[in-house]
Order: sequence, then structure tokens, then C-alpha cells
Amino acid sequence: MSQLPEVIEQLLGEPGDGRCVVFDADGTLWRGDVGEDFLRYLAALKLLPRAPSERVYAKYDELHHVDPPAAYAYAVTVMAGMADSELTRLASDFFAKRFAGRIFSYVRPLFARLAAQNFEVWVCSASPRWVVEAGATFLGLPKTQVIAVDAELDEAGRLTEKLIAPVAAGPGKVAWLRRKNLAPVLAAGNGDLDLDMLAFARQGWVIAPPDAAPTALVREARARNWPISRV
Repeated sequence: MSQLPEVIEQLLGEPGDGRCVVFDADGTLWRGDVGEDFLRYLAALKLLPRAPSERVYAKYDELHHVDPPAAYAYAVTVMAGMADSELTRLASDFFAKRFAGRIFSYVRPLFARLAAQNFEVWVCSASPRWVVEAGATFLGLPKTQVIAVDAELDEAGRLTEKLIAPVAAGPGKVAWLRRKNLAPVLAAGNGDLDLDMLAFARQGWVIAPPDAAPTALVREARARNWPISRV
């Protein structure tokens, strides 16, 4: 992305006054799917105490073909039994080693400008909370401004199989923004399951790979005159 779209530049010319700007994570802030890769990582190290490691990703992939939100839920519930603190440590180390170099070049300068203008930046993702928080922390955002897939903890601080619904995908993203009393002036995303979030915001912005085939989101962006940036 050589420069920001004109409508984004116009928004940055306004005083932020604490207003919310929200970004999807995978494919929007960095290249690749951090949730899928983190699941592979945990399975390869045999760190999932209640799941057969050799089948975990295959089951995720099968679910994703027919029901992506169900796959995103599975990627978290399969971590049941792991300590929240251990997941935080593992995710931080994983992101620093595997994904820090995949952050798109536009992200840090834009986040700096948004902060300087007093906009409140949030991340809303269907990937597991711990690894999205690791990415947000790497980008200088507080964990409290991350919405991602999460599960309830038991008294010992270990994950249970009870998901904190809804999954932050499709309409679930808007449900979470409403729950947090957020009314974004700008929402950026890259996938079809970001469409509801972009339509909910005052201004939508699509981040797309170069020369990618038109998706439903790209077609909708063209119909609504949302900017499309190639990264």
C-alpha cells in the first residue's frame, strides 16, 4: 500500500476524541492466519491435553470447509485443560517468532497517526484470544482493546470447553461491538466474515491481497464505494 485511500486521510484529518476504529486481524494487520498456525503449533508440540494431536488440525480443516465459525470455536475449545497463563506465554513467544515479521508495513504508521489523533483502536478477530492479544501487544495496543474467541476458565485458571459466545465472525463481530458499546467510525477487514462489521461502521475499508480474485466482500465494497487497498 503506497498511500492511504483519500477517505481514510479525510478521517485522519478529524479530531479523534476517543472515537473507535476497529480492525480485523488475520489478513488485515498481518499476512496469514495466526489462529490456524497457533493451533498447528500447539498440536505439533502435543500441548493439547484433551485432544489427539495428530487429528486436531484435520478436524479444524474439515469444520472450516462447511462452517467457519464452528471451526474458530473448535480451535479454542480444543485447548480445554490448558492454563490461561501458559497460553499467554506460549502465544507471546509464538507471535514474536512467527508473525512479527508478517505485519503489513502500513499498520504501525497508521496506528501511530490514530493514536496521535486520539482515536481508540480495537482489534476484532475470530482467532483465539491469546494469540491476537500477543499481536496487539506487539503493536502497542492494550489487551483490553482486543475482541477474539475466548472460553471460560475454571477455578484453577484453566480453560474449560465452554465458549464465551458468540464467535467474533460475521454477525458475531457486530454483536461484540454492541456489547462493548462501540460505534466505529472506521472498520477494516479482509474477508467475507468481516462484511457485517464494515457495514456497521460509519466507513468500511477493505484490505485485499494483490491480484486476488474478487470476493463477496470486494464486490460489496465496490457496490458501497468503500476503499479497497491491496497489500
